[in-house]
Amino acid sequence: MKLEEKRRAIEAQKKKVEAAFTRHRQKMGRTAFLNVVKRKGVTAPLYLLGACRRSSCTL
Repeated sequence: MKLEEKRRAIEAQKKKVEAAFTRHRQKMGRTAFLNVVKRKGVTAPLYLLGACRRSSCTL
């Protein structure tokens, strides 16, 4: 019984951490997009502009 409660508590904590990470990633992506939009004349990819520094950014 206690193991089941511990498992549920761990899963709930994991969901909270994943949600926080997702919010942070979305915020960073939004910021990168707005930075590119502000530089309307620039046609370089995000990774060349330095707006995308995380490994989660795709090329």
